[in-house]
Amino acid sequence: MADLGPTTASDPAYERFARLVKAYLGVPVALVSFVGDDGQRLPGALGLPEPWQSRRGTPLSHSFCKHVVAEDRPLVVSDSRTVDFLQDNLAIPDLNVIAYAGYPLHDLQGRAVGSLCAIDGEPRAWIERELAVLEDLALACASEVQLREAGDTATTAVATATRREAHAQILLALSDAFTQTRTPDDVLDAVQRAAADVAGAARSSVALAHPERGSLSWVRHAVVPGAPESIWADEPLNRTESPAVRAVVSGRPLFFDDAEAMGAAFPRVAGVGGPGAAAFLPLTTSTATLGAILLRWHEPRVLTSSIRDLLVTLASDASTALERAHLLQSRSDVARTLQAAMLSQLPEPTGVDLDAVYLPAEVTEQVGGDWYDAMELADGGFAIVVGDVTGHDMPAATRMGQLRSMLRALLWEHDKPPSMVLELLDQANVGTGLEATATAFLARLEPPTASGVRRLTWASAGHPPAFVRRASGACVVLDARPGLPLGFIPERERHDHVVELAPGDTLVVYTDGLLERRVESMRDSIAAAAAVVAGLSDLGAAAVVEALGPTGDRRDDVVVLSLAIHA
Repeated sequence: MADLGPTTASDPAYERFARLVKAYLGVPVALVSFVGDDGQRLPGALGLPEPWQSRRGTPLSHSFCKHVVAEDRPLVVSDSRTVDFLQDNLAIPDLNVIAYAGYPLHDLQGRAVGSLCAIDGEPRAWIERELAVLEDLALACASEVQLREAGDTATTAVATATRREAHAQILLALSDAFTQTRTPDDVLDAVQRAAADVAGAARSSVALAHPERGSLSWVRHAVVPGAPESIWADEPLNRTESPAVRAVVSGRPLFFDDAEAMGAAFPRVAGVGGPGAAAFLPLTTSTATLGAILLRWHEPRVLTSSIRDLLVTLASDASTALERAHLLQSRSDVARTLQAAMLSQLPEPTGVDLDAVYLPAEVTEQVGGDWYDAMELADGGFAIVVGDVTGHDMPAATRMGQLRSMLRALLWEHDKPPSMVLELLDQANVGTGLEATATAFLARLEPPTASGVRRLTWASAGHPPAFVRRASGACVVLDARPGLPLGFIPERERHDHVVELAPGDTLVVYTDGLLERRVESMRDSIAAAAAVVAGLSDLGAAAVVEALGPTGDRRDDVVVLSLAIHA
């Protein structure tokens, strides 16, 4: 008997889309079609000849939709008999498909899975308005496809959650335990606690895989009475007679209700560790196999499906936490290296002591947008800058690095006062598309006069005011009205200000993370800080941070730069 393809039930929602296509485009046949290995299913179909209309399905030999799905793009033909790859399709003689216009339907992953199509039994020149309507209807139909898929996913998730309801409190405690971990050692500690507290295991051990070395290393292991320490030696990943290696390589857990069953399956470990039950759980994620957990109980026990589900969940949570911990450690290492590379080695200009410190926020990736810089200029002048790019994470550090490099180039190339350099910087910031928002304090220090006094010309782009602690002990706040921060209105004119620094005077510049407090305004913090600075005997950057910096976890980066004129 000839293959007639699958049969499909009529679907009211998809039938509605077929009716809309037929009505708006005036075609005799309209289909909602889905392609699978078994053929073409038509839950929405109008106008097909029998037996296809009743069956609502055809073999792939009768499908134009398969081309729409394969190419993931519309297929529009006026006369299929003249198209090379269509002219032998059995839909032409059996279904009278002459003119065809089909648009793809996509699932939640963006894959083409079917088509919404209009069909005419006569040659037809499709007009732009008709195709636009068909495209819009196809997008709406795809939404229905995706909504159903999302609903199926949600139903599956609910069913899974229901099956695990008996373990809800245990799983919550387990999740909390791993959520609190930050380092790989934290995760390994949590695994061993959970093995005892949640799974009731007498002993637990953890091995990590090293694919580059081709081995499995037991980084945590319990003492096994009567067994030599050599049982914990590294194991080659090709030693499949080892149950731990087998679990790692296969990615599947191994459960044994007693030691006899384990020894029968793996003679190499027969008699090791007592008579109790055992479980070998692979630590796997969607991207990697990380290792394995070994659990042992003192006595034989039936590891029911409920217990096995719990143990698999333990391993899954541990795998996610371990991968996250490795990622955090890697990001932290990269972040610190990046930040260190972008912080300047301070020069040692004659007659000036420069000191600076950068402290990252303690609640993020330990890298951010605060920076300091100091450089001797081509014309003999000397410049310092402290800036703060919005954010305290890796993207902020990246924008900071670009802004800092722009500023260094402008300072070297242009013999201009700080206000004009900031204007040029802001124009370049916006004009190049960087568009970083930042505050900055930029100053130029001139050579000393005969009396040792040095002129400091400065400009501020929305930055907190600097302090000048005089040799006499008085503290002056450089609180002239600041300009706008960078990244807002680059055409806005900026202004310079001048202060004279005598021998023994010290300039202290900082970012707002030094003074930000939840319980007081920034204005009050600045006034209080000025009083503290006036009384400090040590105005090195680290001493200023110790005297003024926030207590507890820093929620923002902190930079302090001090410039002292030799007495």
